[in-house]
Amino acid sequence: MKKHNRALLALLAALSLNPAAIFPENIADTQATEQKQEESAANTNKSPEAEKAEPQTEQNSSEIKEETKIVPEEKTEDETPKYDCNRFLLVEENIDREEVSWWRDKYLQEHMVKFLKDVIARSKEYRLYARKLIREKQLPPELEYLPVIESAYRTSAKSKTGAVGLWQFMPNSVRNYLTLGEYIDERYDPWKSTEAGLAKLKENYDIYGDWALALAAYNCGNGKIKSAISKSTDEKKDYWTLSKNNWLPKQTADYVPQLLAVCQICNDPKKFNLELDKFDEDYEKYISQENDDYEFVPVKKPYLLSHLAKAMKVDERELKRLNQALIKGFTPPATTYHLRIPFGKKDDALAALKSVKPMDFPFKYKVVAGDSLWSISRKYGVTVQALCETNGIKEKAILRINQIIYIPKVK
Repeated sequence: MKKHNRALLALLAALSLNPAAIFPENIADTQATEQKQEESAANTNKSPEAEKAEPQTEQNSSEIKEETKIVPEEKTEDETPKYDCNRFLLVEENIDREEVSWWRDKYLQEHMVKFLKDVIARSKEYRLYARKLIREKQLPPELEYLPVIESAYRTSAKSKTGAVGLWQFMPNSVRNYLTLGEYIDERYDPWKSTEAGLAKLKENYDIYGDWALALAAYNCGNGKIKSAISKSTDEKKDYWTLSKNNWLPKQTADYVPQLLAVCQICNDPKKFNLELDKFDEDYEKYISQENDDYEFVPVKKPYLLSHLAKAMKVDERELKRLNQALIKGFTPPATTYHLRIPFGKKDDALAALKSVKPMDFPFKYKVVAGDSLWSISRKYGVTVQALCETNGIKEKAILRINQIIYIPKVK
């Protein structure tokens, strides 16, 4: 029937006749009906999202493709995140949330106010460095306060689960960020761990496009966040919805509101009748100075820091504070270490390296025929990995006869 109607329409068109005038209830209505049926069939069981996302098939014309081309929604200037160093946007956007209010009230209790004052007092040097990096990388200023809840700004902080340092890196999370070995643990280095912590947070943000989720992932790991997002039956998959509906671990659900409460109090202490130094004047001096407070010298042999400090005529505690990654108290025996020293002491350090006798490493082994890293590790009860890290070699390295292998058993 449809074919006959179309043939008749073509004939009438050729004769310059109006089909609707001849068969108003049959042909013209049939034409309209067919068009509606085709449109209806194309849209059956499709959500608006599916309509936007569905790819075009090969049989569609280029004209149709042009009409249905998917164009990413452009954010307006107001919607685009901007991290003004003087505006805590994450706090402003969530200041009225019940979870944030609860933590704010908690931190305003007398014993918690004392805690904040103590933390702020000892955080100055490392906060200034963190602030500088955060502004250079255009990250949210709230991140400066993350070590307050992670480690209370203690470089030696160590959790029950093995997280270490200002930014509380676990041993399995240092890869691509920090060095962790027999003699060096850069999680204790406040400068390098700050760089690593911010890099990890930025990496998380690149995954989720949301700073609350980036922070949550820093706390419990990307695996748990991705699992929570996939398991959630909620239409919205943002941090606050996941938290409210118990898709996140309890600690992670508390993590972001706790940080935002601390940020609000510390960034505007007068509002709460508190005196907490923001170090604004110190920061301006810090970024305007020509040189850092320290510099570096390369060291290729094992030297006790106490001996170097004495030869350099610097305070031993200061030299150790600048090199907290040296967990054994001396430089590595077989790898180059860039020793951080007070600025202006480079000549003294170079002279000390010439005058101070390197450690006669108490555990060293001379390779004989038939030796391998595995056999040496068995003999001394250490791992092959530890031998490699100590001696700066690879697991498949071929040992030479009379080669000295340092054994990592230093008390």
